[in-house]
Amino acid sequence: MNGRIVESLAMVAIGDGVLSVLFPVEHTARWEMGPWAPMLEWFRDRPGLVRALGAAEVAGAVAVAAGLGKSSGSAGK
Repeated sequence: MNGRIVESLAMVAIGDGVLSVLFPVEHTARWEMGPWAPMLEWFRDRPGLVRALGAAEVAGAVAVAAGLGKSSGSAGK
């Protein structure tokens, strides 16, 4: 997959993870809609778990972004 796409997805995951760590109940509640609402309600009631998963999401996304290496773009020339 294109490195820019992977890095963009990593940036989204980092933002989602940070919101989960800082505001676990509010962030989860905002997405309680549709067929997955019962599952999100279950997570909303477990803010410690949401924080832990958010921190893992940030760590994983940073690891993915770090593993991308340099691109062949013109930056730094």
